[in-house]
Amino acid sequence: MRVLYDLFPARVRVIAPEQREAALAASELNTFTAAFGRAVDKTRVIVTEKTVMVAADADNGPVLIFREKYDPASLVWSRKAGSVNRLVTLTGKLLVVSANTSCGCGSRLRSWNPYRTVYSSGDPVE
Repeated sequence: MRVLYDLFPARVRVIAPEQREAALAASELNTFTAAFGRAVDKTRVIVTEKTVMVAADADNGPVLIFREKYDPASLVWSRKAGSVNRLVTLTGKLLVVSANTSCGCGSRLRSWNPYRTVYSSGDPVE
């Protein structure tokens, strides 16, 4: 599992498959991210060659809250500051990821190791 992108702190918006086409048709990614889906702040997003993982801080430490395989052809990612990145999972969900303006100070996510065994809901396509 090779890590392609690792963004912390990140803001993630998950958009349901039935809203995806309307969201992608919006002229500006920043515009549609406010209108569609559900956002989670203060996360760490790791994109590998086949999988996207989203972790968040919990009382007992970092918890993997989202993990699914994605379509590599749908990956739009830039390392530029302020960029809005996106990908589509194999189940049709659109993930929109941007850098969070908070510093992430005090978060245990900075040292979180995605290669260890973690608890999460299962990937619906596995």
